[in-house]
Amino acid sequence: MNSPVKSYLIGYNVLAFLCWLGFLFSFLVSGCVLSDTNLLLLNIAQGMAVLEVVHTVLKWVKSPVGSTVAQVFSRLLVLVLINVFRMEGLISPLVYAGIVTVSIAWGITEIVRYSFYALQLLNALPSWLLWMRYTFFIVLYPVGVSGEWLIIAAPILMKGFSINPYNLFVLFLLVSYVYYFPVLYKYMWKQRKAKL
Repeated sequence: MNSPVKSYLIGYNVLAFLCWLGFLFSFLVSGCVLSDTNLLLLNIAQGMAVLEVVHTVLKWVKSPVGSTVAQVFSRLLVLVLINVFRMEGLISPLVYAGIVTVSIAWGITEIVRYSFYALQLLNALPSWLLWMRYTFFIVLYPVGVSGEWLIIAAPILMKGFSINPYNLFVLFLLVSYVYYFPVLYKYMWKQRKAKL
């Protein structure tokens, strides 16, 4: 990897780590309240993930393009829904449970992941962080997906199912998740076996 790309990736991962750390700390200290500041931090932290698709397309990282696009898209969809629900004052107990769940699961996952990548690029990766990277997903990935679905399905669960564009899109997403969740989860198990 050439030096400017490596320097950029180190900077990107450090900045993403700091954004997620700032968000999770602020969210937890506020009592898990999605304040304006916390929502802004979440938007920045998660919004940065769009660059990960660019990184994979440019082959700056070894991640598969398809699974990266699927994960980034699903998270951005959830992020948009969180913003819409908050703007419209539609934070029901179900949506709130989903927000707390994804905030904690995503926050821990991304703090570990971005610090892992930055330290790996610096050849300073401690063994305990390697273990965290390839172990925490076992619980956090299914928990995060459950939180995402609480948010995605909330309108249907609150109003009932009817034929409309959003509900049809949710059905399409459900089929996608049924396919992609096992693929991504198995990929992480395969990575775990190779790394630990």
